[in-house]
Amino acid sequence: MKTAYQIFVRITDGLTVITGWVAALCLVAAALIVTEAVIVRKLLGISTIWQIEASVFLLIFTVFVGAPFVQKNEHHLNVDLVIIHLSPRTRELTLIVVSIMSCILTAILAWYAWPMWWETVINNEHSESLWGPPLWIPFLFLPMGMTILFMQYIVFIGRKIERLRKGDIAENVLPSELADVKMKDETAPSK
Repeated sequence: MKTAYQIFVRITDGLTVITGWVAALCLVAAALIVTEAVIVRKLLGISTIWQIEASVFLLIFTVFVGAPFVQKNEHHLNVDLVIIHLSPRTRELTLIVVSIMSCILTAILAWYAWPMWWETVINNEHSESLWGPPLWIPFLFLPMGMTILFMQYIVFIGRKIERLRKGDIAENVLPSELADVKMKDETAPSK
């Protein structure tokens, strides 16, 4: 029988994968829309109305709703200059503490963003552009993304704690940002 936490993990991971792929498609769609706008405007001389705003909305979706997918796969940008020099256990504890702080921040953002979104729904607010789409659509992306990111942080923290308990900790961590840079071999004798 599955526990509530296991069901929560499964739901969170499912939502994360779905929204991650949708975010990737939104990024491609934004690029195609901007390309179409340039072609229509420059080559055909036709005025564009909706393209820039639609591409901005798609990019907002990509950033906020795609963030949980990035977190799930541990691909967020980070500064690992200090953390790679810590002992494995200290490094994992540090990552857990930082993840808890990030989890709290996403919870606060989601908490305040949901009422902001609901206000746009109630007031039937629309963009002031000629296209004039309803603003509840882009305003939904922040609370939705932060809520799923909050859930993903809980799963991430749970997995980190479980690996720490089992002793399943990587001994060495490569500096991810410097992976493609030739590093001086410290074991080789200096000339």
